[in-house]
Amino acid sequence: MDKTLSLIKREYLIRVKTKGFLVGTLLMPVFILLMTFLSPIMAKISEKASKTTNVAVIDFSKQVFWTIKASLSLDKRTSQGLPLYNMQRVEATPEGLAAAKENLSKEVKDGKLSAYLIIPADILEKNQFELHSKNISNFAFNQAMEDAISSAVIKARLQRSGLDADLVHKLNRRANVKTFKVGEEGSKEESGAVAFFLSYAMVFIMYMALVFYGTFVMRGVIEDKSSRVVEVILSSVKPHQLMAGKIIGIGAAGLTQLVIWAIVAALVSSYGLLMAKQFAPAVDKIAIPSVSIWVYITFVSFFVLGYFLYSTLYAAMGSLANAESEAQSMQWPVVIFLIIAFMLMFAIMNSPDSPLAVVLSLIPFFAPILMFFRISVNAAPVSQVLLSIVLLAATIWGLIWITGKIFRIGILMYGKRPTLPEVMKWIRY
Repeated sequence: MDKTLSLIKREYLIRVKTKGFLVGTLLMPVFILLMTFLSPIMAKISEKASKTTNVAVIDFSKQVFWTIKASLSLDKRTSQGLPLYNMQRVEATPEGLAAAKENLSKEVKDGKLSAYLIIPADILEKNQFELHSKNISNFAFNQAMEDAISSAVIKARLQRSGLDADLVHKLNRRANVKTFKVGEEGSKEESGAVAFFLSYAMVFIMYMALVFYGTFVMRGVIEDKSSRVVEVILSSVKPHQLMAGKIIGIGAAGLTQLVIWAIVAALVSSYGLLMAKQFAPAVDKIAIPSVSIWVYITFVSFFVLGYFLYSTLYAAMGSLANAESEAQSMQWPVVIFLIIAFMLMFAIMNSPDSPLAVVLSLIPFFAPILMFFRISVNAAPVSQVLLSIVLLAATIWGLIWITGKIFRIGILMYGKRPTLPEVMKWIRY
């Protein structure tokens, strides 16, 4: 036991003291802070930097310009309260259109105009207009022009038909949904989009962590094997002790990293929202979902179980390979389970409590991803969670027994990759 603990300590300290671990541990909190504050700050800066955009309009239809000008003047404003779009009407005839376009294009090149629009006489029938600008990839501007002209065209059509355009607009107003999550404490308003994003983010972190830390186990085995350090280590410890030291030591380093990230995320979610509201008051209108302690506990639990499940397989792959290039091709049978589980999450997203979702989430190789996803969306009862944990633990015990047999022989083999029949003999031996 003392030897195993020494190996665990060695593997843990080797990883924790590296510059890569320290940099990686710090980069994630920086990323979380940037995601929390950068968008509101940039939106605030952009709002302050916004200025009136000059747009010329040639309206051959004689029916939509004033409606466009009125709607854009009311709806779009700069931070100083001025109209965001200064719509200027330009008179032209179909015969003089070429000369008008040439003059307006020169003003766009000189910076006097940002763009100019040409609205044909038959726009009510053809539904098409022209936008001329130096920057045609400004999708926000393009969409604003398209929306304003579309609304003006619809209003003109209604007036032509004799209907009251304002009344029709009121009658056709869309109904906006407010989502409320029903839980143990009753019904609470939460944003469905934000709730899904939080669940997706935590599942994605779980997926990446299992892949990364499993790969670290495999690389650690290959490094010791290729440097022949393993021969010295095995002179004083047993192969299963070495495998346990590798798996637990690297897993503890990974868990340390995740705990640090979780603490930062919790602090940002608690206090960062208050600061974000200072830069973007609209944030206050979003019903931010709360994450229960049960979700955090199950996240750690399924990460640990999933890590032991996959790292034992990664350790076996590392003991079979002679170089990392070999291991890259050998690890796909292991990685494919994680990829399938991640893709299945989207299949059960709309019905996380369906029989299919329940069965898939109980399969041990899918459980760390799918069962936790169901927990995060409050679709997994405690009985199913406990059953999943029991099945995972039983599978891990079986895998440790099998991979331990592969590991104790493969760790000392060099030069030749063993065949599948040879590996089966090691398991039966």
